Amino acid sequence: MNPDRAITFDPAENSPMDCQFMLSQLVVPRPIAMVSTRSPEGIANIAPMSYYLPVTGDPMLVAITMGLREDGGLKHTYRNAMALGDFVINVTTEEFRDQIEVVAIEGPAESDEFELTGWTPVPATKVSSPAIGEALARLECEVRQVVDLGTPGVPFGEVHLVVAEVVWVTYDEQILNERGRIDPLRLGAIGRLGLRSFLRTVEEGTYFLPRVPWAEFVAARNGGDQEGGADGGGNDGDGGDT
Repeated sequence: MNPDRAITFDPAENSPMDCQFMLSQLVVPRPIAMVSTRSPEGIANIAPMSYYLPVTGDPMLVAITMGLREDGGLKHTYRNAMALGDFVINVTTEEFRDQIEVVAIEGPAESDEFELTGWTPVPATKVSSPAIGEALARLECEVRQVVDLGTPGVPFGEVHLVVAEVVWVTYDEQILNERGRIDPLRLGAIGRLGLRSFLRTVEEGTYFLPRVPWAEFVAARNGGDQEGGADGGGNDGDGGDT
């Protein structure tokens, strides 16, 4: 970064909304958890959540931050997850691309996003929340821990970090490559950028880098240094450390 072009941002001098907007525009791209739940009254809910991450493989955990609605109330997804103890993460892919902002609208608790979008509710295998039939992959989750963070009662401040165990995974065989592994291009996940911008997983936007063992990396690097040294150049100054 050129120091002459540097712009600074002091969180202490900005509102919670501006601080979260800054995070949303710089922590990108983010995966979108299309979370489906059911209220104790039986009303289905769907919400896209991109403050979301994998945690560990043993047990298989994920975490989602669930904040407040703009009116200061608890999000319906959080209330439902706390009441019934589970939810389903439907992986957001091309099938959902045109409806992401529809299910993001903060409607009344009695609204059913399955009806709003035309998506198909299907029973999950191990949890009580419904899944989305059009999803190419889904994670069925049971709530294990909730960590309360942020400034209580403040929109864009108060959040609940919900840690959940993935108890069942279902995915469509069409997203597998010839070796039986999940192919990111066939999955076609959609990520969140800043504000109302999204990112598609397409061939021209992806690339592959190999990862080699340390010993192999060092050996290749030393060999390259020696070849470069024979020509009178190529010494990067790291030869004495390896």
